[in-house]
Amino acid sequence: MLSMDKNSIDRFTDRVVDYEKFRPNYPKEIIQVLKEQIGLHKQWLVADIGSGTGLSTQLFLENGNNVFAVEPNREMRESLLHHFKTYRNLIAVNATAEDTTIESGCVDLIFAGQSFHWFDRQACRKEFDRILSENGHMVIVWNQRDPSDAFQQEYEHFLRSHIPSYQPVSHKNISDDDLKHFFGTRAMKKITLPNQQILDLRSFLGRVRSSSYFPKEQDKNKTLYDDLRILFDKYAISDRIVFRYITEIYIS
Repeated sequence: MLSMDKNSIDRFTDRVVDYEKFRPNYPKEIIQVLKEQIGLHKQWLVADIGSGTGLSTQLFLENGNNVFAVEPNREMRESLLHHFKTYRNLIAVNATAEDTTIESGCVDLIFAGQSFHWFDRQACRKEFDRILSENGHMVIVWNQRDPSDAFQQEYEHFLRSHIPSYQPVSHKNISDDDLKHFFGTRAMKKITLPNQQILDLRSFLGRVRSSSYFPKEQDKNKTLYDDLRILFDKYAISDRIVFRYITEIYIS
């Protein structure tokens, strides 16, 4: 079980710029999926747990929802507030998944995008039950690198062979059965959407650096960056690569 302790909260502090610039957005089609599957309405109150710089928060702000953006990392939260400062339907909350500080029974939808693997599952499930309304829903989403893509297969091998800390923090360690267990008696439905980024070498390296497990000190990891450039050049067309994802949506 992973816990949203101080180490997990602080590990993105020095990656905020790369995270904001180079992480993939979520497909806007997620909103339509949630409208069709659970009747998402702009009047719903949404709690975006582990909201980071607001990549997932934006979906609901633009849909007209009032959104609690729950994010314990100060730098991430400040980036979100700066980016969405014109939205009056945003409330940024300095709190964790296990103790959101949100009033009991008021949230219609809990959303966790790319963050669930940091949570203490037992504690956050108790907290989610506390803040959800009687007919509330939970949705967990990841942008999963497309395992059928040739570049992604080689990139995955690169991470496994070059980054010792890659495996312990990867969300790939969470299976569908793990999520079914987390949701308990609530039915779970999984829906997938295609997603992608078009990256030049600079943005590719920024995307790599935005990951919590990637060594930050570029000067001390010259061989690592040299190997990444070789990988990029192997698959680049007109100095660009297509970084393919499958967006996995778990709806309860």
